[in-house]
Amino acid sequence: MTQLSIFMPSNRNLKASKGAIESALRFAGKTGCRFILSDNSGDAEKRRYFEHRSPNMTYVVPPNDDALLNQMTALSHVETPFLIPMGDDDEIYSLDGWQPIDLAGIPSDVIGIRPRTLVWTIDNGVRQTERFEISAHDAGERLLEYNGKAKGNNSIYYSIYRTDVFRGLLKLFAEHHPTCGAYCDWAITFALVAAGRIILDPSTIYRYDLGRWAEKQSAIETKRNLFLRSGLPGDAEKFSALLRFLDVHCFLATEILPLSDGMRSNAVATNARLALSTFLREVKNVPQNYGAEVLRIADEIGQESDIDRAVDLSFSMTDHILPGLGERYARFYQAARDGR
Repeated sequence: MTQLSIFMPSNRNLKASKGAIESALRFAGKTGCRFILSDNSGDAEKRRYFEHRSPNMTYVVPPNDDALLNQMTALSHVETPFLIPMGDDDEIYSLDGWQPIDLAGIPSDVIGIRPRTLVWTIDNGVRQTERFEISAHDAGERLLEYNGKAKGNNSIYYSIYRTDVFRGLLKLFAEHHPTCGAYCDWAITFALVAAGRIILDPSTIYRYDLGRWAEKQSAIETKRNLFLRSGLPGDAEKFSALLRFLDVHCFLATEILPLSDGMRSNAVATNARLALSTFLREVKNVPQNYGAEVLRIADEIGQESDIDRAVDLSFSMTDHILPGLGERYARFYQAARDGR
């Protein structure tokens, strides 16, 4: 039985995406995995070139050019126990002479299998290689481990994951998240890390195109655009730690993550220490960037020892990013707890 599917939502035209798609087709042919391409580019030449290209590929066209719909369309066609998300500007390779990990035999507490990730730019080639694992057995410790090892690079998102957990999280996100913003990939990764260990498969190489994140100014502009496209103001970046705290907290509430009550509680506490505490420090360090009411709520959160009360206050804080956002977050949290 085939264990793995690559799923790629693609919006780039044939010229810009051809290298990525060809690499996925070669990988699928070599390893026997499935390749699912959801193409909303509207490029007729690309469709003619790839639609019937390989028996290993499922080619689908969603009804519009919405990015999240494109992703969920690709995900909906995954029928294997494991999947790997792939960008249409990245490349993937299976090395000759290396034995891939047997996905059917990995331990139950392993949520993901990461490739050797080559962080690459068109101007400078490979900038660095990421191969770190997440090995802690406690969910909270895994969050700490990932926070320490990632160093601002979330490329581990492009790893092999258990389909039921990954797709469950993305479905919850797509159906209930207040903004469905593309800036939420960090929160999704933290939730996956909480769910289980991540081990390395050195036989797989994933070339991650750093693209617009390669330079400081373009990264700043990209972040701003991600918030704007999600319906938030352009300066919402100053609330990013608060938003990540709430996103991860909501994800941790869902039974989609296979965690014991003790592990879940540890992860909740660790997430607050990592993200909420970071936000409170930022407010304290640069109070001029925030209004008086934000300062008041931040002070109240800082004195609060009950995590549920701190979360409620954080919901209300988001109304100072966008009116009504707090209520939308409360509904998201309830949906996660209800298992919807």
